[in-house]
Amino acid sequence: MKAKRGFTLAELMIVLAILGIVSAVLTPIVFNAAPDENKLKFKKAYYTLQRTVDAVINSDTYTEGNMGNVPPTADPSKVMCYSFLDMLNTMYDNCEATNAIVTNSSNPYVYDSTNATTSLDTLDSYCTATSVSDPFQGGNSNLPKFITQDGIYWWGFDYDFDSSSYLPGSSTMRTDYAIVCVDVDGSGPEQAIAFGVRHDGKVMVGNKARQWLGEGSGSVIQTEN
Repeated sequence: MKAKRGFTLAELMIVLAILGIVSAVLTPIVFNAAPDENKLKFKKAYYTLQRTVDAVINSDTYTEGNMGNVPPTADPSKVMCYSFLDMLNTMYDNCEATNAIVTNSSNPYVYDSTNATTSLDTLDSYCTATSVSDPFQGGNSNLPKFITQDGIYWWGFDYDFDSSSYLPGSSTMRTDYAIVCVDVDGSGPEQAIAFGVRHDGKVMVGNKARQWLGEGSGSVIQTEN
């Protein structure tokens, strides 16, 4: 009978070395190819925001497709907040609470096309300057306006779309945007992402959102023109 020959120690060491080299080469590729969960949630939130704005602007809540048209006695920010809640699946809402985060103290964001980069950084700053608390962990401050079932935190919605700011034909016409902040990881370390929503439903994105969408400014950033 012939004796069975096994692997020598040297052969095993060579195989292990080769496997180590292959692993070192492939591991970064695999990790880079894997989708970033926060960016996937951001894109979902972005398209959700667009669809929701379209649905809200065409609903009976606002007349003539104008989010500035609310009854004189109504609170515009609450109308906007609840209009969004009606369109989304949420697991928490805070539209009525006075301790919900206010991003801009009822001051609008105005896009400056002559200095776009700085202007969009300013839009981002409305949201990155704030932080949210987890409402399910107790506490009564810095709570988001609502949380969708995918765990994304939303706040802002606190501008009334003053009609004098966009009267057609005005020589000083400007367009104001209400700020909507989105935090894809809740109270985690990822900074919030800013959007601006105009009275007619146009959505403006900040620099971080533009980068994450991976598209050019001409197709993502919406201006006054």
